[in-house]
Amino acid sequence: MDQSGNEVSFPVARQFALPVHATFALGDHVRKKSGAAWQGQVVGWYCTKLTPEGYAVESESHPGSVQIYPVAALERVA
Repeated sequence: MDQSGNEVSFPVARQFALPVHATFALGDHVRKKSGAAWQGQVVGWYCTKLTPEGYAVESESHPGSVQIYPVAALERVA
């Protein structure tokens, strides 16, 4: 069986890497700036055509609960 289809090419793998100029790093503590409260730790990131820089934030109050937010909705917690 040919397993060459299981290999990930470098360009595809790069799509899943944190951006070079990311506002937040994995592990940073952040909170939403407005609206419903959400505070926690950055556990991942995402990008779409509408959200070129977005983050997955795991709640400090409810471990295991994750929400995604665009960078503009978040601020660093000291």
